[in-house]
Amino acid sequence: MARESRKRKLVNLNPELPPEIIFSHILPRLPPKDLMMQCRCVCKSWSSLICSPSFVADFWNDRNKSTTNFLFQKQNRFFSSKIEEEQQGGGNNNNNRVLIPTPVAELSYLSRCEALRLYRYDRVQSVHGLVCASSSYGGPVFILNPTTRESIQLPHVKHNALVAYNFGFSPLTNEYKVLQINFRNSDFQFNAFTLGQDSSWRPLQVDPAAGNVDLPFKIWAVAISPVCINGAMHWIDKSEKKIVVFDVGEESFSVVPLSEDCAQDFVDYDDNFPRIVEVGGCVAVYLGNRWEHNKLILWILKDYQNLVWVKETITTIEVPKKTIQGEVLGTIHTGELAIMLLVVDSPLQLHLYNMKSKRCRIFDFVWPGFMTKPYGMPLIQLVYSDSIVPLK
Repeated sequence: MARESRKRKLVNLNPELPPEIIFSHILPRLPPKDLMMQCRCVCKSWSSLICSPSFVADFWNDRNKSTTNFLFQKQNRFFSSKIEEEQQGGGNNNNNRVLIPTPVAELSYLSRCEALRLYRYDRVQSVHGLVCASSSYGGPVFILNPTTRESIQLPHVKHNALVAYNFGFSPLTNEYKVLQINFRNSDFQFNAFTLGQDSSWRPLQVDPAAGNVDLPFKIWAVAISPVCINGAMHWIDKSEKKIVVFDVGEESFSVVPLSEDCAQDFVDYDDNFPRIVEVGGCVAVYLGNRWEHNKLILWILKDYQNLVWVKETITTIEVPKKTIQGEVLGTIHTGELAIMLLVVDSPLQLHLYNMKSKRCRIFDFVWPGFMTKPYGMPLIQLVYSDSIVPLK
């Protein structure tokens, strides 16, 4: 009786955690490698749950609040670094959290990846943790998950036409889609492929005119720089002073006009390469040729429904004299605007601009010792979030 009593006490002292605590608060915070390599092997129910859409979404939301990944390319090799917040000094005080960039490390599996070898200087897009690699010359399309190291090739159909691929994610339908735009003899054909559902490309019966969208020749010029924000792909058409929008869930086109002041800035600053980025969850257009004057101009669409544009002029960024390229990457998990500067004979510089305090902090990426020579400038390929979305 005494032994049984001690056993009962021992059991009471080590109670099992409720499943909802394990699955909602513990597992989503584990490193992706541990989740995919160890936790999925515990049992079938764990494996099934970790691959479920709800858990995948919880994991992405948790990681997206604390970590941002950067993918670099140097010749035919790929490297990554991440910045994440870590607690310093104990306690839960947010003031004790510091931002720590990790040393740049080579991703040998990506350097061997056929998709990125084929298109390393061509068309690579990142949306909601996944990467789409494609070519404007009609080659195959690849989808990759840099976190889980999975990749798939979409069905390949040869085209006797120019083709553009655009990658998007709809949070309403929880679907990843690739939009294919074929252009030949002044005609356009639109096809779509939904990951996990389609086995072949679907012709889209869309009528751009229904959304007051005119798609003449210039669609080809704007369709190669898409940005997916809030479930819609966005392209900027500078000549028409508008943004072309494709809703990923509804598979329909529409347009968002630029404000007159924004369009006038294109003329005043003679900017031939305006870009779209995401700033605090909003669509934003930036004019990127004022680096020599330490000035960056952003037009942010604060109210999508009422078309309220707000101008933000950033003048606190100290741009080195030998800067040869600057790229606005959008806001990261800290809420700061990330700006990458490529400087001659120097490491890539990451400038993080606080939109509220108007202050900027600078980080240098630390490269491996064997990559210290400036030969072959590293290029920022993309920014992505950790994701465990299964591809197979």
